[in-house]
Amino acid sequence: MGMSEYFIKVINRIRGIIKYSLWKILFGKKISVGKKTFFYPGCHVMIENTGKLKVGSHCFFNRNCSITSLGEISIGDDCIFGENIKMYDHNHKINNLDVPFRQQEIEKIKIGNNVWIGSDTVILPNVKIGNNVVVAAGSIITKDIEDNIILIQKRNNLEVPNEK
Repeated sequence: MGMSEYFIKVINRIRGIIKYSLWKILFGKKISVGKKTFFYPGCHVMIENTGKLKVGSHCFFNRNCSITSLGEISIGDDCIFGENIKMYDHNHKINNLDVPFRQQEIEKIKIGNNVWIGSDTVILPNVKIGNNVVVAAGSIITKDIEDNIILIQKRNNLEVPNEK
């Protein structure tokens, strides 16, 4: 690694520490992040109302990740997130037209330990991703993923190659 690349990485890490410090001021006890977890430039966190975000240690969020919590998002240790990951722990149901959409649903997202989420993936509410999981870039996660799974995308369909 050249000196200029090293310098850029150091600057990005410092920017991430400053950003987390600002989030801590804004969100207080609603956010907790473990040691040696880094957010690269462009990452965005929004915690509204009763939302909570808990991130373990040794995690890495690449550029332009977005996390929005109205309920609860929990992320384990040693997780890697590619660029442009989006996580939403809430959805707007349309079952009861007498209640505003924004008030009809708050759920959770739970991500285990040692998970790698490929770039441009969207993780939707009420999803549990197990431990030791790899998710292909460009995926839309709407259902639980068990432990020890490599999820790949094939012709616009998700496939679990090691599932019998």
